[in-house]
Amino acid sequence: MQTPLVQFDALRFAYGEDEFFEFGSAAIQPGEIVVMVGPSGAGKSTLMRLLRGELEPISGSVSINGAPVETHKKRLVLDETKAGWVPQLDDLQRMLSIEENIGHHILRLDEEERVARVEHLMQSMNLTPFAGQITHTLSGGQRQRVSIAKAMAGNPPVLLMDESLAQLDLRTKSAILLDIKAMIKRSQSAALLVLHDPADALLVADTLWVIRGGKLVQSDTPNAIIAHPAHHEIAGLFDYINVVPADLNIPGPWREENGVKWLYAHDLPTLDAEVLDRMETPSGSIIVYHYQNHRLLKK
Repeated sequence: MQTPLVQFDALRFAYGEDEFFEFGSAAIQPGEIVVMVGPSGAGKSTLMRLLRGELEPISGSVSINGAPVETHKKRLVLDETKAGWVPQLDDLQRMLSIEENIGHHILRLDEEERVARVEHLMQSMNLTPFAGQITHTLSGGQRQRVSIAKAMAGNPPVLLMDESLAQLDLRTKSAILLDIKAMIKRSQSAALLVLHDPADALLVADTLWVIRGGKLVQSDTPNAIIAHPAHHEIAGLFDYINVVPADLNIPGPWREENGVKWLYAHDLPTLDAEVLDRMETPSGSIIVYHYQNHRLLKK
């Protein structure tokens, strides 16, 4: 059995005296891309900070490649060889070249090894056509490619990204995510990502971690979670849903849950009801019904 590259065991963290983050246990295997999804404030960024060693757990453990993560109590400087971090706003040196930025943290290698590593990462992130360019001349998407290559320069076991691509257009974002996926699979490293758009998560994730209230509430493949979400709020992260009182008589394959029932908008049958609106979206047409004093969406 493979040794996980990332391991959380019974992880707990506290903000002050009464706000607890009780994540639980989970692991990421070599070559696996995990995407965290959940509402704002769910604890996704907190988990990233625990993995980087910025925060100290109150109990449980965090390990990378079999070794416990050292926190600020033990290290003054975070160990960038353990986890490659891509910030939301790049921290590149704008007047240095792409190659100089990528190689900034691997000066310990001899010149030949360092040049080879930089060239390999430039190829992985499709930066070779821009070789030699000064960073401030690059587009936002190209700079993020440099940031990702820089984060992986020291060959860390895991790549961490917390909504680092949120400012990019869909086409640029998708291309970068597919390059990240190919790089992770090829190197058999691991990736833990927070992505703003659920469609991005479905594009690259091997596994989704659904975080609610600081706890890991569901972990599975994207298709399995969409087909069988543990809660209707999880379903609502990925597509339009309808939620109504459980005793309301409306046709359709409704799923009951704690006094309400819900279904995806694409599962709602055509209703003999007043149509309030029709909208065109990138994923298809949406009809808004007024039915028994409820607004219902049909895709």
